[in-house]
Amino acid sequence: MNSTPAPRSEPTDILIIGGGPAGLYAAFYAALRGLSVRLLEARPELGGQLAALYPDRMVYDVPAAPAMYAGEIVERLVRQLEPFDIDIRLKTVAQTLEADGAGWRVGTAGASYTAGAVILTAGMGALLPRPANSEQALTDWPPAAVAASRSAWIQGGVPQATRAALELADAGTRVTLSHRRALFRGTPSQLARLERLRQQGQIDVHAPAAADFTPVPPADLNIHLNGYLPDLSPLLPWPLEWQGEYVPADANGLTTLPGVYVAGDLSSAGGTFKLITLAFAQAALCANHAAHHVRPELRVKPGHSSDRRTTPEGRFV
Repeated sequence: MNSTPAPRSEPTDILIIGGGPAGLYAAFYAALRGLSVRLLEARPELGGQLAALYPDRMVYDVPAAPAMYAGEIVERLVRQLEPFDIDIRLKTVAQTLEADGAGWRVGTAGASYTAGAVILTAGMGALLPRPANSEQALTDWPPAAVAASRSAWIQGGVPQATRAALELADAGTRVTLSHRRALFRGTPSQLARLERLRQQGQIDVHAPAAADFTPVPPADLNIHLNGYLPDLSPLLPWPLEWQGEYVPADANGLTTLPGVYVAGDLSSAGGTFKLITLAFAQAALCANHAAHHVRPELRVKPGHSSDRRTTPEGRFV
């Protein structure tokens, strides 16, 4: 699985827009069918809503996982991609869609990518961080790059704030963590560790903090983490016959454009019935129908994965 910063421009069989659960599962199924796959994700990490909005919350309706943190579901979905060479483009927002021969070209701010088929799994839209109170403040975690800093001031009570505080403290940074309310979010183990580091003096916690609070001495690095807002605006001009915030699709996930499919919360197929299990099923349907669209010699039905053989390294043959 490739997630290096330098874009690879060669065409792929499948282009997936959105790295949430539906996108990750669609990428797995398309790669399992032997197709080349590229995935574009607006945030600096995979996982969509599960990673950005509630990684610390327990999910109970994933098959064979009676209770699992949303963040752990993401970790397992990403681990499922490890046997495959999937080109993942983080911090990349899809902006334009144009026909390109028998396939499609998707444009971004820095590049354009062609593919035989496109699968839209953008959920509520690109999850963009809420603006900070300072132009110098970072507004997302993990950031694309952080220079080595001796001190950091993290503002916010969302799970990313707790995670950032722990990771920076592990790196030897002097951390000040503040929030206007008394509570921080995170898994029980993260919050317990945050409290231990606070008691040991490794993290300076101020919660609730006054509106005019600033650390003394000033920190080298200012990080403002206050959640995310969905943005569908880059996709709305695409000729998909939108129905409000939904893209209409048939039972196989095919939109009104040939070779363009949609799965998950963006699809009208499930209506307002937004369940992760439904997103997985739609992703599998889209991936297998897209496989047949790109390579007609491939049957739509994939057969049973239990019939496949793997190498000692876990790669499918």
